[in-house]
Amino acid sequence: MATTQATNQELQEQLDTLRKDFAEVTKTLREMTSAYAKESQDRVKVAAGQAQDQVKESFGKVQNEVESHPYSSMAVAFGLGLVLGKILDR
Repeated sequence: MATTQATNQELQEQLDTLRKDFAEVTKTLREMTSAYAKESQDRVKVAAGQAQDQVKESFGKVQNEVESHPYSSMAVAFGLGLVLGKILDR
């Protein structure tokens, strides 16, 4: 009987150790996942900022071009409108 109780006690201690180890592994995985998500979020923010800057720059160039040649711009817009109208009319 004493051996059975000792064996049960050892098993209980091993289970407790496993639970603690599993809790540590879970904590580490959670921290790693959180750090990876933050890195990804930072990369997306940087890429979005760069894209926004490029769009602003392109819009500025187009606006300057339209202001420089207003009649040509109206003619091109009218022509594109006719072409799109014909394509969408079908």
